[in-house]
Amino acid sequence: MKRQRTLTACVALVAASVLVAGCGGDDEKSDKADEGKIAGTETTAPAKPTPTASEAAGETDGPDLSLPKDLKVVTDWEAPTDSEKADVLKSAVGYLTALDVGIAHQDSEDPAVGHFTYPQSRAATLAKQHIENHVKDHASVTGTERLHRYEVNVVRPHSTAVVSLCVDDSQYYGKDVKTGEVHKSEPSAKDHTAYEFGMKTTGSKAPWRVWEVRAETSSAKCQ
Repeated sequence: MKRQRTLTACVALVAASVLVAGCGGDDEKSDKADEGKIAGTETTAPAKPTPTASEAAGETDGPDLSLPKDLKVVTDWEAPTDSEKADVLKSAVGYLTALDVGIAHQDSEDPAVGHFTYPQSRAATLAKQHIENHVKDHASVTGTERLHRYEVNVVRPHSTAVVSLCVDDSQYYGKDVKTGEVHKSEPSAKDHTAYEFGMKTTGSKAPWRVWEVRAETSSAKCQ
């Protein structure tokens, strides 16, 4: 059983949402995007994040993303040469890594999760639910998540962006917290997921955070 599927199943429900429109496109684009939204999926604008103590002190390196020895998140790519795109991508990877940190610590309030999610956003809600589902089932994860084939679109500099990337979970497994038993499964198309992240920041020196997520399981482009 691969509990990562919990997040994938949830975010797939909003596949009709348009990330770029939510990222502050012009009014005409936003109007067109509203026409394609699923009824009931509308959300109010998330609150502007309050700087953490470390951010207020000028420390922008972020929280501890250390994982157990049996768990890895690897990126199979060269980082963007553009510094802003590199920061956006790093934060998207940080979001996925923070989910594993929270699961490993069995703590949905882990600082890593809060650092990479925009307050009161769908991404924050999904992250919390995803981790709490693992805690409820006494489940953790082990193995390697491989991230590859990224694309970064900065919609508005120092404000909004969209990241797309592929996740290969063929070597990523569920693990029973109580017994340590690993639930391995045969590799399949379901191990390959295409993610898109809507990203926001409040300025050139503020961290990028994920505010919206959507995914496509068994993605052909990610295999």
